[in-house]
Amino acid sequence: MNHSRRGMVGVAAAALIASVARAHGFHAAFTVIEQNPRTAALEIIHRIFAADLDLMLAARTGRTNLVAETPEAEKLIDDYIRDTFSLKTAEGRALRLDWVGLKVEVETVFAYQEVPAPGALTGLTVANQMLVETHPGQINTVNVSVGGRTKTLVFMSGDGPQSVAF
Repeated sequence: MNHSRRGMVGVAAAALIASVARAHGFHAAFTVIEQNPRTAALEIIHRIFAADLDLMLAARTGRTNLVAETPEAEKLIDDYIRDTFSLKTAEGRALRLDWVGLKVEVETVFAYQEVPAPGALTGLTVANQMLVETHPGQINTVNVSVGGRTKTLVFMSGDGPQSVAF
């Protein structure tokens, strides 16, 4: 590919990314962590705007339109969430997030994870920096429900882990 064509492709990609970024003015993701009273597993649901997730995947891979219910997309999204979202017990033990699946709706992606029965929990430490690299104004809200009590955490770019006690 010659230099002028490469430049044209770069300009087109930048225009595409800019148009996707303007698709909606508010950049937020919502996560719910609930302990299933029957199995004691922590069930995690991430709700993410599809356009924001696609923009991030494009920045990571150089390819667009990757958000789909395919094994490739699930692996990319699972890897990304593992890089930007984590849970630890109150004692500092990292909890492994097992991938459950993905559901893509018109404008929204639901990513499902779980931590099988992590044992007695007195609290959790949550870290969440999803999408802040492509949207510096990103706001990530996490609702944690354990033992009938719900606590809300809010994360913005650069925020460190936050703890909740039960």
